[in-house]
Amino acid sequence: MGRDQIRYVFTSSYAKTGFYTFIPELIAQVRQVYILKGHPGAGKSTFIRLLGDLMLEHGYEIEFWVSAIEPHNLDGLYIVSLDIAVINGSLPVPIDPIYPAGQGEIINLGNFLDKSAICEEHEEIQKLALDIRQKEIKTNCLLRNAAIVKDDIKNVTSKYLNLEKVSGLINTLAKEILADLPKEKHFFASALTAEGMINYIDDISEDCLKRYILKGHPGSAKSTIINELASIFKEQGYIIEYYHSGFDVESIEMIIINELRVALIDGGSIDLRTRPLDVVIDMAAVLDNYEVEAESVKKSEIYRSFEALLLEIQTELDSSRSMLNNLKKIYAMAVDFEKLDEERQRLGNEILGL
Repeated sequence: MGRDQIRYVFTSSYAKTGFYTFIPELIAQVRQVYILKGHPGAGKSTFIRLLGDLMLEHGYEIEFWVSAIEPHNLDGLYIVSLDIAVINGSLPVPIDPIYPAGQGEIINLGNFLDKSAICEEHEEIQKLALDIRQKEIKTNCLLRNAAIVKDDIKNVTSKYLNLEKVSGLINTLAKEILADLPKEKHFFASALTAEGMINYIDDISEDCLKRYILKGHPGSAKSTIINELASIFKEQGYIIEYYHSGFDVESIEMIIINELRVALIDGGSIDLRTRPLDVVIDMAAVLDNYEVEAESVKKSEIYRSFEALLLEIQTELDSSRSMLNNLKKIYAMAVDFEKLDEERQRLGNEILGL
């Protein structure tokens, strides 16, 4: 199987408002959707991965939708040419069973559990579930605090913005990129997880011939410029893929115009591998009288405060993940894996038309 057959994208993240997922929007555009329901440890992620491997073996191009809760696990599989998705429907944000054109199916993996074994662990399951809920409440509070600090960071820079220069840069880039059915997809460029902030920007943009990378401090209008340019391209009929900040859902970190093989990237805080055709744009060009304070702002207490909050959030997510893994172990011991494999094979045959 070639690398061009598979790609990994984040469809969820712990953003400043709490857990957020684009999966409901993504499956609304998909022809056929299979929704897996079940308790933690019921085998949803393994089911998705093995089904994806089967599709790859048959030569299909696929997307794996990576979990923000467990970055090594999967929340979904999208089979591109068949326009079929198989997703985890038991996320912190419930996935409603609404299917495009009435096509889809709910598969309850709870049917393959030994209910009597679960009953014996009822008290431990209840305790772990309550502890996880408490961690979620604390994490959401920390995320809200971090959002306030992040806004303060942006405000330090944004007061120097020259809006006329911002508008001029948007027009210049639009003309350069547009050298001569609107539809869109939304993913996360990064995700805030128990392992910190993770991104696949280099991998996702690998097929782009040209990348425009905007460099500058938060508040220097990078996301605004990317968003405005996306609107221009969309008006021209191009299909846009939007990649949002894993912390701030409203902030765009990257767009890709696949037809042009072009990416625009907010490279302010992302370490990217430089490529020969990359165009790096210094956002200092749209700021007036900013150089004097730039270095002092970078080292200021406000940055350290934000980084400390992110570290505390990561610690809470890691603790929550540990509890979730303990919960999964209890359920996993009760799974009838033979019947689960039979169900996966049935679905695989159905998708392949066998």
